[in-house]
Amino acid sequence: MVSRPLWMQVVTGLAVIGVLIALTIANFRFAEQFPGGNDFLGRWMGARFWVRDGISPYDPQVGRASQQLIYGRAVDREAGEDIQDFLYPFPAMVFFAPFGALPYTLARAIWMTILEVSLPILALIGIALADWKPRRAVLVSLLFFSVFWYHGTRAVIVGQFAVIEALLMVGALLAIKRGSDPLAGILLGLSIAKPQMAVLFIPFVLLWAAWARRWSIVVWGVGTITGLLAVSVLLIPDWPVMWLRQLLEYPTYTNIGSPVEILADAFPSMSGVIAVAMGGALTLYLFWEWAKAAGKADRWFQWSAALTIVVTNLVAFRSATTNYVVLLPALCLIFSVLTDRWRAKGDVVVLLAMVALLFGLWGLFLTTIEGNVESPLMYLPVPILTLLGLWWARWWAIRAIRLSQ
Repeated sequence: MVSRPLWMQVVTGLAVIGVLIALTIANFRFAEQFPGGNDFLGRWMGARFWVRDGISPYDPQVGRASQQLIYGRAVDREAGEDIQDFLYPFPAMVFFAPFGALPYTLARAIWMTILEVSLPILALIGIALADWKPRRAVLVSLLFFSVFWYHGTRAVIVGQFAVIEALLMVGALLAIKRGSDPLAGILLGLSIAKPQMAVLFIPFVLLWAAWARRWSIVVWGVGTITGLLAVSVLLIPDWPVMWLRQLLEYPTYTNIGSPVEILADAFPSMSGVIAVAMGGALTLYLFWEWAKAAGKADRWFQWSAALTIVVTNLVAFRSATTNYVVLLPALCLIFSVLTDRWRAKGDVVVLLAMVALLFGLWGLFLTTIEGNVESPLMYLPVPILTLLGLWWARWWAIRAIRLSQ
């Protein structure tokens, strides 16, 4: 490949910096006019107390300070208001601590810029993972979709860390695909920052790596996790207990569970049993797919990783619609199969699917919103449709692999 002239690289770099500065300024003005970003605020407040005052982010006064900033008063738990505890494991402070030294509006504006840039990157990584070569119209549409579909836009507005977590997870997959095993292990280890999203993903990748004898992934992954936990305990010895206390309290002021629980609620008298049965069946099925993926080629591994992420979002004890940004690469895998099989017709189907998801999800949100709270129905379409799409794509992917062997 011919490298670009130095002057062109400089101009490109300056242009990118200019766009990022302009985007941050726009976000700053938005943050001034529309206070919010509540998902980020609780983490920023915890970082601010720890960075500036040396106070544990799990101290009750952190939540009270966030409540005062949002509501101007203490929260009303009966109304389902979030008490704004820090809630994240202390290793997540790696990502939040730099923002604790900044005023909230500026911190939120920069955070929004990072999320806005990360969403198209997620889509591009999804394309690379699927070995997909979409046409320009499809590529541009996908990048637009990644930011403006309901789950992406909501994640940016509320300041959800799920976007960064998704980037860590799929970044690890891309590093594995490209043979950068130490980097894959580091990214995998960092993904403990939001464990409910990676609780099944991390074990799967480590097990697959062990089966494939790619020990660098295991060593760097386990080493990163161990190092993060060790340093965090040295800094705040009792944080695991305080964090677990916040987690146990969390269900007392939130009433939306996993998609499996939402589906089971259609049968009130047996909802608990049905939820456990459905969640257990999905998890056992996932373990069976893990065993099938042992020693298989990259495409099979990528499909199994996508399935693991989808099932996690279906059965996790507490999910959030913003977490679904991590499903973008899974959608890319499905879209790649469509275009590989149907060529030009596949492109049309992919474009129609993105249009349907874009307008369908926003339409569902606007017609079901209750006050300022999203309906439980918003938790169902994307993971269920993605699961069905992956099941359809599985046959093609596995058949293609077997024919090539």
